[in-house]
Amino acid sequence: MAYTSLHRSVGALPGRVSAHMLADAADLGVGEAEDLDWKLDTEETKDNREHAKDFAAMANARGGIIVTGVRDDGADHAAELVGVPDDQARRLVASFRSLAIGLVRPYIPAFTVYSVALPDAPGRSAVVVEVPRSSEAPNLVTWEKEAWRYPKRVGTDTVWLGESDLEAAYGRRFALRQDAQSHLQRLHDELRPRLHMEGIAVWVVVTAVASVPAPVETVSTANPSTADPIMTSILKALPSYSLLGSHLKHANPVVGLRRSIFTAHHPYVGQSTRVHIELHQDGSFGGALIGLARTGNDGALLSQLDLERGVRNLVTAAALNAAARGADGTLQLHAQLVSNGPVALAERENTHHERIDGGLTLDFSIPTQAPTPVTTEAPLDELAAAEQRRDAVANQLLRDLTHQFAVPDLLLLD
Repeated sequence: MAYTSLHRSVGALPGRVSAHMLADAADLGVGEAEDLDWKLDTEETKDNREHAKDFAAMANARGGIIVTGVRDDGADHAAELVGVPDDQARRLVASFRSLAIGLVRPYIPAFTVYSVALPDAPGRSAVVVEVPRSSEAPNLVTWEKEAWRYPKRVGTDTVWLGESDLEAAYGRRFALRQDAQSHLQRLHDELRPRLHMEGIAVWVVVTAVASVPAPVETVSTANPSTADPIMTSILKALPSYSLLGSHLKHANPVVGLRRSIFTAHHPYVGQSTRVHIELHQDGSFGGALIGLARTGNDGALLSQLDLERGVRNLVTAAALNAAARGADGTLQLHAQLVSNGPVALAERENTHHERIDGGLTLDFSIPTQAPTPVTTEAPLDELAAAEQRRDAVANQLLRDLTHQFAVPDLLLLD
């Protein structure tokens, strides 16, 4: 979700560009910036590779938007919102999308193109390209046969990266990946002391980080006296029966450090007994649900259904929180089980088999002392838009968890 110099200049919240925003920008004479580029029409760009260069250049900087249909004053300030004919706008949307897919490598997650109808100019629209900051920078553009170049937007100009620039850019790419993993683990470590560990409790824990954090300057303080709108939308998006919905009876938050906390334990005294959710202002996420478990000779026996429901619910919460707050790019997810001892899986909570040595196991699951944490990632816009995509990503995490128990199949495959 975009939040650029245009949004700040006209006082808009993160989100898609509107005709009203563009009209205000023209009235105010909003100037181009590193994350904002005005174009009158495509006639000024004869070579399609120039468009791809613009996309890659913004992705290699801090992201931004390119608006076609705005006349500037000759000094890169918006002067008049003129748009392009609607049929041309439709062609440009398809063309820009195709160019980004065909000429820019790696693919830019959450790259978005759309037209904006202009009420004051019937039959005409502006075309907006939203380019998120790329977590895979440096992105290259195919320039000539078997030749590639690396552009970057610096201020209002586009430059080609040299050898030393590329070395630094690749170093940042690998450092960002490591930072994301460290951030996920830090969220997990912050969450764990908040989970009440008693007896055979088994917590299903998911943390998530977006490659492009949400802009925190637009965040309002959580209000414990009213239902949180983001958590309300999360609960509505869950199935009619959900582990999160059954444990969390209302959406009123507890105020935390740059986050909203949700728990079934009221008053909240620093630990939770069934559910603990932290929606961070920057779009990151930490959530834990307790699964139904019973005591076996080797420790806790966890319902596989609860494991699957828990991971799916938490992935949904993570994706919708990040999108609602205006994060962008790729969402990285980390899943882990937390318990006081070994855990085995049951297909359901009341099924088990007796082993030869007299111990209990469940549906041929083997106990494991500490299952290895698992991770995956996916474009945030895809996760926010489709339940099927969220379930597919959750299933990736679940297979990596259940296979550690020698359980080959999931139960909730659609």
